[in-house]
Amino acid sequence: MVRSLGERSLAVGIDERFVDGAVISSPIDTMIESGLYGLTIPQQYNGLGRDYVAFAAASEELGHIDTSYQVGLTVHLGLASMSILQWGTERQRDTWLPVLARGERIGTFGLTEPGAGSDVAALRMRARHVEGGFTLSGEKTWISSANQASLFILFATVDPALRHRGITAFIVPRETPGLSTTVLHGKLGIRAGDTGSVVCDDVFVPTDNVLGEVGEGFPIALSALGNGLFTVGCGALGVARACREWTVAFLRQISDDGRAWEAGQLARMVAREETARLLLTRAATLKNLGVANTRETGLAKWIAATAGIENADAALRIHQAHEAGENVTLLRHWANAKGAVIYGGTSEIHQTMQASFALGYRTERPFRRPSPTAADLAI
Repeated sequence: MVRSLGERSLAVGIDERFVDGAVISSPIDTMIESGLYGLTIPQQYNGLGRDYVAFAAASEELGHIDTSYQVGLTVHLGLASMSILQWGTERQRDTWLPVLARGERIGTFGLTEPGAGSDVAALRMRARHVEGGFTLSGEKTWISSANQASLFILFATVDPALRHRGITAFIVPRETPGLSTTVLHGKLGIRAGDTGSVVCDDVFVPTDNVLGEVGEGFPIALSALGNGLFTVGCGALGVARACREWTVAFLRQISDDGRAWEAGQLARMVAREETARLLLTRAATLKNLGVANTRETGLAKWIAATAGIENADAALRIHQAHEAGENVTLLRHWANAKGAVIYGGTSEIHQTMQASFALGYRTERPFRRPSPTAADLAI
């Protein structure tokens, strides 16, 4: 279904949009109409009730078309909607999940700040307690769908001295007074996707819109990022596959018989792609079963992101060895893949995490509210 969407709509003019840096909203409408924006939201909330394997397949196919589409689905579904499903009160789920599933609200997730990226505990958006709730003041940046979203999950600290223990998650509708967004220009990749900053100037959030408990924002962010980096890995796998498919078609076109230097390049592209797919399949299976999977998902994301950028690089080398001039499609995939080794945890962070797991210094602690299983999503 996603592949058909790409052929009919999403892929049309995508190279031109990369060159022009053009962001348009019509692809979101197309994905909403298909039901993708409610893919893993349970049917009781008007979603499709599909599992993590389906989420992986959709994310891979969107990445194969253009990473911008995968990122949009990741923030709306994996980060915003599924956070409310996992951590929200019954009232919050009844209020927000149906409109998110139907695409009447576009969700996004605001964690990164100008001075707080990988070090989440360093965030400085402040939540001050007032009568009836909190006021938020501060800025988030590098937020996907910042200007298209109409519902934000924002993280702020009730006390910076508490570090991660002071972080709290808030559900904030766009129309809340004091909330504004800006557009980030000049990105290397994901140019067809909306990216921007979110500014809060004494934004009042009622107590009923606190997600989870006060001070519980850090585990909420970690659980959400588990879905986020999983789908980032799947999108990078889509890039790896697209570049491998392009290379096969190109070598056939120039009558390469697979015995020259290009054969080793192509063989490694296949190996990287299939390794990433197997690791992501394992992660999806564990998520479906509700089994702890931080180590497995982190490994899958790291390897898949590496596969995306290295396959794109190999395809570019093969192209340049035989033809002069730019290949916009490959440049677009390369630029998109570069982001995947940074967001969702840099490759360096995932390497240190894998080493810590291997040495026994890191263990996975269960969340107060477990991540939804495939059975939970199908309700």
